[in-house]
Amino acid sequence: MNSIFLRAKHWQLFIPLVAIPFVLFIALFITLIVATVNNPPKDPSEISWILIFFPIIGMLSGLVQFGWFWNVLTKISTLIPSGIVKLPMNRIKAFTIIPAIYMCVILPLFISMSFKNSINPNPGEVAGLVLFGIIVFFLHMFSMFCIMHTLFFVAKTIKIAEHQKNLPFWKFIGEFFLIWFFPVGVWFIQPRINKLIDSENNLQTIKHRDFVDDLA
Repeated sequence: MNSIFLRAKHWQLFIPLVAIPFVLFIALFITLIVATVNNPPKDPSEISWILIFFPIIGMLSGLVQFGWFWNVLTKISTLIPSGIVKLPMNRIKAFTIIPAIYMCVILPLFISMSFKNSINPNPGEVAGLVLFGIIVFFLHMFSMFCIMHTLFFVAKTIKIAEHQKNLPFWKFIGEFFLIWFFPVGVWFIQPRINKLIDSENNLQTIKHRDFVDDLA
């Protein structure tokens, strides 16, 4: 099973997920302070370009996390025999994609538009921005539901793949919260993912070797 997200060690996921964004946030914050102190802006728009990078950094971190979710749901689920449990994969995939699009595209766009309008108020854009804000609010609520749905099935997929039997929620509630607090949980969950992947790869190697031996 070939997936960089699943083969990665916990620290390799932690670096792009937390470490790099943290360093970039600090660097941008220092840059903002230095730019403000050395050359006080006459207008907020002179330093607004720096603030644009903050949601971009958060977006990149979110892509790593949702990429991991997607790979667990689409690849680890293949380790579960169909007779054990039938996961609603179409719904799971849709509910994973929706918050990813919202958090990585729609929300940064709304923040950017709001910030731009706060610096250079345009009465003609206020009504459209308010309407967009209402839409974003409902999208936000639905995205939160989708994220909980995704966390539930990611945790369930991992646990069932390990035990090869259907389990109630209370059996994988620990995994649910570890995945919810992913920067911490990745240190505990990822080694188990690595073990599942290694076991599957070893099994495939043995099957391939037996197949070659049979041909010989």
